[in-house]
Amino acid sequence: MSSVQLYVWSPALDAPSIDPKCIVAEAYLRMLNKPYTVVHSNDPQTSPTGELPLLKDGAVWIAGLDRIIAHLTKKGINGNSNLNPEQKADSLAYNSLVQEKLYDIMLFTWYADMTNFVKSIRPIYGQILSFPSRYLVPIQLKKNAQARLAKYNIEIIGDDVELPQNEVEEMKELQRTGWHHMYQLARDTYGTLDKKLGDQKYMFGDEPSTLDCVVFGYLALHLYPNLAHRRLQHILKQEYPRLAQYCDRFKDTYFAEDQTLSSPAADIPSTWSTLLSNPRSFFSVVKDEFKPEDLSQNKEKKKSDEEIDFERKRVWSIAGGVTFLFAYVIFNGIVSVELED
Repeated sequence: MSSVQLYVWSPALDAPSIDPKCIVAEAYLRMLNKPYTVVHSNDPQTSPTGELPLLKDGAVWIAGLDRIIAHLTKKGINGNSNLNPEQKADSLAYNSLVQEKLYDIMLFTWYADMTNFVKSIRPIYGQILSFPSRYLVPIQLKKNAQARLAKYNIEIIGDDVELPQNEVEEMKELQRTGWHHMYQLARDTYGTLDKKLGDQKYMFGDEPSTLDCVVFGYLALHLYPNLAHRRLQHILKQEYPRLAQYCDRFKDTYFAEDQTLSSPAADIPSTWSTLLSNPRSFFSVVKDEFKPEDLSQNKEKKKSDEEIDFERKRVWSIAGGVTFLFAYVIFNGIVSVELED
């Protein structure tokens, strides 16, 4: 069995994962033919920094998509090795566009569109999460999405009111009335990517690169989910068929076979395992986190910047998780607190 494990959100909504960054990470490993196994953790608290994907490479743990790609690049596994300097610069620009705009558009259709949230998104999280996460995580993700989408001044009022039931006619009516400006952002972003792709097989020609993994990872959650409102799917298939075919081609090439699944490692440094196995050590670490000068004084450890950043995020993730759990317990009356004179 491979010593490399990738911890991700599991497949859902007819896509390789319910999370775009998890799709990107797995696409990257598949594209480069890197041996690995998959763990469907389905909870960001599996990760010591509170984020997925999480990679275990031997004894080393790396959390977050950017750090995973950087780690693999340091080991000589580079998805951009076939690009020239100009193409690498273009790749960074398009990468930023995709991870910002396509992600915002996805959040809009999943969480600001209440029909999609109630009928599609919340139920699917209910299926893949265990108690009590199935009740906590969707609401928290919705709040995070609302905060991120605030910059677009989004206000959804009666999105189902007096719309034609036929999908094609519905889209025509939405386009005619200008509802909602996020769909125009979707068209603008799709148009930019479609122009870059042109008649090529991949974004930079006949060979895929890291950018193709990123574009596929984010577009997959626009194209494949059969939501109650499939407006993004309709726009891609009807107005940008080359992008839809591009996604299908990438999926057929690199996701045709299921990856080998494995059980979580015994030494996974997750939020809850750290707290439950050694609470005194956990709270000691939290206490120490408020003493940044100790990092510089404790020279014998000689931790790298990457390790220090990992530990810092791990501590705050654990603290946040504990606070969230206590708030849930008190709010739902599982434990009550009475005050007497």
